[in-house]
Amino acid sequence: MILAACGREPGGQVAAVVGDDEITLQEINAEIGSAQIPKGADAKVIQRSALQRIVERRLLADMARDDGLDKQPEFIIRRRQLEDALLLQLLRNKAGRSIRIPSEATLDKYVAAHPARFAERALLKLDQIRFPMPADPTKLRALEADHSIDAVASSLKGLGIAYERVPATLDSSQLPPAVLARIQALPAGEPFIVPAGGIVSVSVVNGRLPAPIVGTAARPIAVQMIRNEELEKSLEQRFKAKKAAVKIEYQPGFEPPKPGKPAMGN
Repeated sequence: MILAACGREPGGQVAAVVGDDEITLQEINAEIGSAQIPKGADAKVIQRSALQRIVERRLLADMARDDGLDKQPEFIIRRRQLEDALLLQLLRNKAGRSIRIPSEATLDKYVAAHPARFAERALLKLDQIRFPMPADPTKLRALEADHSIDAVASSLKGLGIAYERVPATLDSSQLPPAVLARIQALPAGEPFIVPAGGIVSVSVVNGRLPAPIVGTAARPIAVQMIRNEELEKSLEQRFKAKKAAVKIEYQPGFEPPKPGKPAMGN
């Protein structure tokens, strides 16, 4: 086995050998990916160019290993993050392939049942304030008494929370129906708050631009929405079963936060 490893040579599915590391045709095709190849372009030239990028990347990565960077905690953590993200993407791709394309009758029924995403779709113009979630989220309870975006800005200044105030647009088709209904039920000028990804957005609707999607143009969008919903439902079921089957223990102070009442709006 040692002699065989030392005598590796390119051939067959192996396009090149860098030291003891093989680079396969499959890796080259993955490097090219979904890039649009110009009409009439020489496929071999494109493959050779992709192979050279891989070779250079491998040599540079070996240089990093020579410096011991692959043993650093930062590398180990980042590698796990990238592996997790890639595996999740592959899991979604695999699950997505099992979802059937809905019939036209199903699509038309879905479009009719979701007017806010199609016939009544609108772009909501927002006056929006954004700021990082404070270390103590209970501070946001002070905003519950604010019934205008100016009042919110004043409260944040009093709390010593830095923010930015910018115009924004919200597509009604991207909102869950229950969330859209709550926003539409608010009195004119009443703020609503949406925390996401460590950022808190407080907004008021100050304009509405109709942007309907009707007829045959709605069907491709409905296909994607239905498939996404079925995919999320399938993954959620598997996730719940997986979570129930695995013992998870937390150090005191690191437990998941308990669901709480939103500070205002939705």
